[in-house]
Amino acid sequence: MQNFFAMLQERFGINAYLRGNYDAAERWFRKVEARDPDSLSVLRNLGVLMLAKGDAEAAERYLLKEEKLYGKSFHRHAGLADLAYALGKRKEAAKRYALALQEPECAPGGPAAASRPIMEKRLAIASDEKTFENTRQAMRHFQEGQRLKEEKKYEEAIAAFSASVDLDGTNWPGLNNAGSIALDLLGDPERAKAFFQRAFDISRNAQVAANLDLASKRIEKQGAKR
Repeated sequence: MQNFFAMLQERFGINAYLRGNYDAAERWFRKVEARDPDSLSVLRNLGVLMLAKGDAEAAERYLLKEEKLYGKSFHRHAGLADLAYALGKRKEAAKRYALALQEPECAPGGPAAASRPIMEKRLAIASDEKTFENTRQAMRHFQEGQRLKEEKKYEEAIAAFSASVDLDGTNWPGLNNAGSIALDLLGDPERAKAFFQRAFDISRNAQVAANLDLASKRIEKQGAKR
C-alpha cells in the first residue's frame, strides 16, 4: 500500500511539474522523499525540480548523490551538465556535455537524439570563456524573473525571462516560464503558445511539449466560445 501511495504522489508531483506548478510539485516529491530518501526517482525528480526553481546548489546535492549511488549514465551526465552550466562551472559543463554526447542514447536514432542540438550548442558555449560569460548575465535575469513572478509583477517577470533568452539562446526555461505566466496568470494562451513554441524549438522537452499542447487547447476552447 505504501508503494502505491508513493507512486501516486510521484505522479501528482510530475503532473504539477509539467504544468509549471513547482511549489505543488515539491510538496508531492517531499512526501515521497520522507518515505524513501535514496530512491532513484526521488533524487532525479528533486534534482531536476530544484534546477527548474533556480536553486542550483540544492539540485547539485541531489544529482551528485544520484550519481554516487547509481553510477554514471547519459541522464546523469546531461543533468549535471545543465547544473554546471547554471552554476557557471564552465569546464565542468563542457566535460559533462561531451560525455553525454558520447553516450549511445544520444547518438542519431537513439532515444535522446533530440537532445543533441541543444547540448552541442551548450558545449560550444562552454568551450569559449568569453561566450560563456553571457550566460552569467542571462542567469541573473532569469533569477530576477523568478523573484518578480513571486512578487506578482508578471509583465516585468516576462521581460526579465525574455532578457535572459536574448543573452543565452539555449535558455529554454526562460521562455517556458514566460509562457506559463502568460497562460496561467495573464490568461493569454496565444502569447503563451508563442513562448512555448520558441522553447520547444530549442529543447524537445516533455514539460514544454505539455505546455504547448495545453496552450493550443486553451486557444481552441476560447475559439469555440466565440
